[in-house]
Amino acid sequence: MSLFTFRRLCASGLALISCAVALSVAPSATHAESTFSGKPMRLIVPFPPGGGGDRLGRLLAGPLGKALGTDIVVENQGGANGNIALQTVARAEPDGRVLGLTLVDHIAVNPLIYKSLPYDPLKDFKPVGLVLSTPYIVAVAENGPATLGDFVGQAQAKPGDVSIGYPTTNIQIAMLDLEARSKSSLNLIPYRGIAQGLPDMLGGRLSAWVGTSVTMRGYIEGGKVRGLAVTSAERVKVLPDIPTVAEAGYPGYQHVSWYGVIAPAGTPDRTINELNKALNDVLGRPEVKAEIERDGAAVMGGSPAALKSALESDLRRLAPIVQSAGLKPQ
Repeated sequence: MSLFTFRRLCASGLALISCAVALSVAPSATHAESTFSGKPMRLIVPFPPGGGGDRLGRLLAGPLGKALGTDIVVENQGGANGNIALQTVARAEPDGRVLGLTLVDHIAVNPLIYKSLPYDPLKDFKPVGLVLSTPYIVAVAENGPATLGDFVGQAQAKPGDVSIGYPTTNIQIAMLDLEARSKSSLNLIPYRGIAQGLPDMLGGRLSAWVGTSVTMRGYIEGGKVRGLAVTSAERVKVLPDIPTVAEAGYPGYQHVSWYGVIAPAGTPDRTINELNKALNDVLGRPEVKAEIERDGAAVMGGSPAALKSALESDLRRLAPIVQSAGLKPQ
């Protein structure tokens, strides 16, 4: 039926019901021709299946795909401290159909610790939006020091004897900052993850373990470990009895991990804005917000500019800590 004939029928009133039905489905027809409908999208997650980052990617993928009118397939590309996944995003077609889930450890820390990278964090990506932030928790076994002050006191009295296990470079930087502020000497030991490190702490081979609130909450509430301090500016709502490092005597101390969604450079601004709108819609849903906040993380969201600002700020803030600690690029 031509548009002219359609208008004549509507004007004559002979097909009023048909016109109303046709107009009511018009938005669906428009949606069917939108940027993302039809062909599935990919969300590149820089972690193997089963971990916290993977769970976050899958938490976002379903509702985000529905908001965009398509399916989003989570693609796990762990390894190389996130560099493999970020390279995939950087080299993807800039049409918005390939997105990356990234966190501060990868996009803001890697440029400070690697001599060369297969991507430039400021030139090869366009920010879509921030997802969440989560603090770190300094934890000890039940028979460990009662406070962070006691813990630091031991490190000051016996330089190098107090050992801290950690799973990411950003946590290492956070502990180097604590070491410098407290004028102590900590024995920092890297681990693949909490599955390897926590048994060593509980078995007495480590003095402390530092992990995100997401990974630590269950162990703390279960009584296996005690939290001495959180690294955020404010206390964690779900663990309100644990003071901040700043409260424990180091004003201004703050280190958190944040997650964001990125797209390849060259992705049109209109596409980025559509993705950002959908991401904020998903983060505002009660069921998604509740799942994120359940373990002490905080929902962020906001504009693409907010993610760009967080990245640039952390690159500036962390560089002096890395340099003063003598960390050599790999």
